[in-house]
Amino acid sequence: MDSDTNLMGKQMRFQTTRWNLVRSASDRHSLDELITLYWKPLYFYVRQHGYDNETAKDIVQGFLTGLLERRAILKADPARGRFRTFLLSALSNYLKDWSKAGGRRKRGGGQATLSLDFARGEREYSLNGHQGESPELLLNRAWAMGLWERSLRELTGTPEQLQAFSLYRSGKDYRTISMVTGLTEPEVAASLRRLKLQLKSIITSHIRETVSSSEELDAELAEFKSLLSWRARIRQPASA
Repeated sequence: MDSDTNLMGKQMRFQTTRWNLVRSASDRHSLDELITLYWKPLYFYVRQHGYDNETAKDIVQGFLTGLLERRAILKADPARGRFRTFLLSALSNYLKDWSKAGGRRKRGGGQATLSLDFARGEREYSLNGHQGESPELLLNRAWAMGLWERSLRELTGTPEQLQAFSLYRSGKDYRTISMVTGLTEPEVAASLRRLKLQLKSIITSHIRETVSSSEELDAELAEFKSLLSWRARIRQPASA
C-alpha cells in the first residue's frame, strides 16, 4: 500500500512558474485565498514562540490586517525566493516591533478584523505543537498539512470514487473497497489512478502559484513530501 506521500509520485516539471496569487493580491478572492492558506501556519509559528493563544490571535490579526492595508504583499519579490520566506521574514519583523511596543497593539483599534477560526486553530495547534520544535518547522508542517487537506477537498469524482480513495488512503485493500463502494476491482484501480493523478496536479498547481522558477517548484514539492512523511498520521478521510 502506497503512503500518502507516494500519492504524489514523481515530481512534475513545468516550463514556467508564477506568483499569480501574489501578483493578483489586489483582487479580494486572491487575498482571501492567500489568507486561507497561510494564517494557520503563521498562528502556529507565533504560538510556538511562547505567546499565549489570545496574544497570538492579536498578533496574527494585526500582522495580516496591516499587510493587507499597506498592500505589502504586492512588494514581495519573486526573485528573492518563495512566498513563505517573505511572510516569515515580515512576521519576524512584526514580532520584534510588537515586543518593543510592549505588546500594546491590540486587535481592532480602527483596523478591520479578519474572520479567522482561531478556536479551531488552537485545537489543531494543541495536537500538532511539540515542545522544543522550532517555530519555523511547525510553520512549514502546518503549511503542508493545510495544502494537503485543501487539495483533498478539491478532488472531483463520483461519491463512490471519492469513497474508494478515502478507503484506499486509510489502508483498505481493493477487495474491501470494492465491497464497500459497489465498484468492481478494475473500476477501483482505475478510479484510484485517476484521483492520484488529479491530486498530484492540484497540489503542484497550488505550489506553482507562489514560486518563481522550476528549481523552486522542485524544491517546494520535495519539501512538501518530506513534511508529509514526517507526519505519519496524515491519513484523514477525504472530505471532498
